[in-house]
Amino acid sequence: MGRLSIKISVLLMLGILLSLFIFNLDYFDVKHFSIHNLQRVKKNDIIKIIQQYQTQNILSINTKEIKQKLLENPEIEDVKIKRKLPNTLVIDVYEKQTAGLIRYLNSYIEIDKKGYVIRIEGDLRENSIIFNGLKVTQVAVGKRIITTDEFLLQKAIEVSQSLKKFNAFHTFKVKVIEILLKNVNDIELKMDKLTVKLGDGSEIDYKLKLLKSVYNKLPKNIEGVITLNSNGIATFSPNTGEDN
Repeated sequence: MGRLSIKISVLLMLGILLSLFIFNLDYFDVKHFSIHNLQRVKKNDIIKIIQQYQTQNILSINTKEIKQKLLENPEIEDVKIKRKLPNTLVIDVYEKQTAGLIRYLNSYIEIDKKGYVIRIEGDLRENSIIFNGLKVTQVAVGKRIITTDEFLLQKAIEVSQSLKKFNAFHTFKVKVIEILLKNVNDIELKMDKLTVKLGDGSEIDYKLKLLKSVYNKLPKNIEGVITLNSNGIATFSPNTGEDN
């Protein structure tokens, strides 16, 4: 037992000495950052946050702390950090996806699927979904937007998510879709010259499939109104410019 205790003590001492040696080697200091998946977030904004960790030992560096600091950026949804020995941190950034835009003064408020403000932009990009009819009472980047009708906001986000899942921009060959929010029982889509009546927005996935079947039968660039019902009935009324 005495010899075993001595052997264990010696091994522990060797382990401690080896650890001290490794953690003090410049060889394992962070020298490079490999950043991936950036689309709209600027690389320099990431570098400004993580550059303080350069020259720190890669084995002892606190990756959870780095992740937490990066998540303070309102445009970032998630971050994954891996160590690539001997001296590189690999950072995968997952940006928040815009659920919809709300016109506000001379700009557009971009919000995510939880209703948080990602950014406020002056320009309208292609493949944008605009929420039309919401009254904004409070807005701040990184905070949840406040409107006069929270239920209507949530309904708009649900419709938007279904449109994205349905790949609506490609399917209907449009660059911008407006969700017209008159009230919770009267929701419409505006796609170029077509207006689509969704009613209360229920069974939206089914209604989009129904819309596609109607859309494919219409002449290109026709103007009018498509009314969709949950019972599988869809009607089209062309806009002829006449009273009837």
